[in-house]
Amino acid sequence: MQNAQWQQTQANLKPYLDFGSSAINPLRAAMGYDANWNPMTDNILNQTFKAPTASDAAATPGYQFTLDQGLKAVQNSASARGLGTSGAAMKGAAGYATGLADSTYNDVFNRALQTFNTNYGVTANRVNRFSNIVNNGQNAAATNGSFGAQAMNSIGDTLMSGANAAAAGRVGSANALSAGLSNAGNNALLYGMMTNNAGGGASGAQSYPVNNYYAGVNGTPIS
Repeated sequence: MQNAQWQQTQANLKPYLDFGSSAINPLRAAMGYDANWNPMTDNILNQTFKAPTASDAAATPGYQFTLDQGLKAVQNSASARGLGTSGAAMKGAAGYATGLADSTYNDVFNRALQTFNTNYGVTANRVNRFSNIVNNGQNAAATNGSFGAQAMNSIGDTLMSGANAAAAGRVGSANALSAGLSNAGNNALLYGMMTNNAGGGASGAQSYPVNNYYAGVNGTPIS
């Protein structure tokens, strides 16, 4: 019965063990490692955030158009004031370009950082989900091992108790048989002594009734 219960416990825990084991390889991949536990550089968990460059900001869609239109507006404003291509006009154009570049770069940087953090969080969340599944399987394995040890100890104790009981029964039987044989031997010896004393001795010896023989004083029979 103990062994049957142990087998049932294993069957009950098997789905959790299998589910936990099935998540080990996906967990390893989600963490950014290949089958040999070498880090994969294309996994975001193995990367650090790289800030965009000014060239990246300049390559932003619409940036060049906005810059061109802004510079034309600055130049037109300067021409309307009779400044044309004077130093003041050039300074105004340079200031506009610098301001646009700074503003655009900040936008590009923030978007890049937000994208990195979002992708990192998605991957980390996937790792956590797989890790929870593996941990559940690990707990099931530990529980299975604990129950197995308890079952083996209980079965061992039961077998030992049965062996001790069987041995005690055999010893008791042997003792009873020995006592019986001893009593039988003693009875036979007593019977032989009584028979000899009752007339089974040498010729001419006087015989006496058994009961009277033991009734005398100092060995003197009573007739």
